[in-house]
Amino acid sequence: MVVPGAAADAVRLRRRRRGGADACLAVWPPLSSAAGMEEEAPKRRPRRRRGTRIVALTGVHGAVGAALLRRLEEDDRVRRLVLVDRYAPALPLRKMAFCGLDLTATLADAKLAEVLARERVETVIHAAFHAAPVRNLEAAHELEVIGTQALFRAVADNVRHVGAVGNVVVVGTTMSYGAFPDNPQYLAEDAPLRGCAGYPFVADRVAVEAEAAALRRQTGLPTAVLRACWTVGDDQTLAARLLAPLTVPAVLGTDPLVQLVHMEDLVDAVRLAAHGRHDGAFNIAGDGVLPLSTVIKLAGRLRAAVPETALRAALETLWTIGLGLVPGAHVAYLRDTFVADGERAAAVLGFRPRYAIRDALARHVASRRGSARLAA
Repeated sequence: MVVPGAAADAVRLRRRRRGGADACLAVWPPLSSAAGMEEEAPKRRPRRRRGTRIVALTGVHGAVGAALLRRLEEDDRVRRLVLVDRYAPALPLRKMAFCGLDLTATLADAKLAEVLARERVETVIHAAFHAAPVRNLEAAHELEVIGTQALFRAVADNVRHVGAVGNVVVVGTTMSYGAFPDNPQYLAEDAPLRGCAGYPFVADRVAVEAEAAALRRQTGLPTAVLRACWTVGDDQTLAARLLAPLTVPAVLGTDPLVQLVHMEDLVDAVRLAAHGRHDGAFNIAGDGVLPLSTVIKLAGRLRAAVPETALRAALETLWTIGLGLVPGAHVAYLRDTFVADGERAAAVLGFRPRYAIRDALARHVASRRGSARLAA
């Protein structure tokens, strides 16, 4: 005999696999009991524990999203995790509700609004961004900018009609400031975001910050944008990819100062911003700076210094034929300094990185060598 609850779950699962109407209703653990057991009467929703909250997280398969997922699952202050991505994580988590949704899909904003309202989401963490440049510029723009617009429309709808969402955290980058010879020694959060000219990877992140500012103006919602410097501790990040080959490109005659933050520290900063309901931009970086040449040396790599014009052309050619890591526009970030001031994050968020720049890099290198030994 087919149990009604189990049958409903089976239909829901088939629809979810087809991407149908119930794609955003996939919840783990399953809503009904196992087959052969009597269907239980509906139970009253348990009272929320004081000091805990329901958090929605986008981009759970990205570098930052995946790291956040692990830490939020262990966080006693998070009562429930609502995960938004095209595919569920490989392993089910004990307090996970999964919404299978492409942020660029038609009516994504309406579906997201339904999920935020139904799950009574209180904090939204937006991490659905590429960790490094991708060649499909149109798809990248749709995910990062159009997808952000859909998410923020859903959040604004929640503020107007439900009032559950209390704050938003967006993962940004210090690359949005741009790398220019006239940059100040330390870039404060009120510095202009000049990093969009000719570099779509950065231009999209600048556009996301404009959307965050618009959300703040329209709703009055605390919206924190964490501008992280180059991040190590995960092989997907831009810094990790640049330091992976035996030789690392550099501009002849220059040696810009570099900041690094370990992924564990970046996750801590996001959690601080989420739990504290903070507002505004915050620079997130590890303690200290090093010349790019020193970073390359400490990573066990060789510096390949080339005149700027030749390097730009070489990077662009390799990028165009599918062999390069970054396009030619990235040369500016190998030529000039874009060091961010982390004082506001320390004063407002209480952010104190566990790893200074040398420690973060050493930990990343050790992890990379450990992975190589396991692969061998």
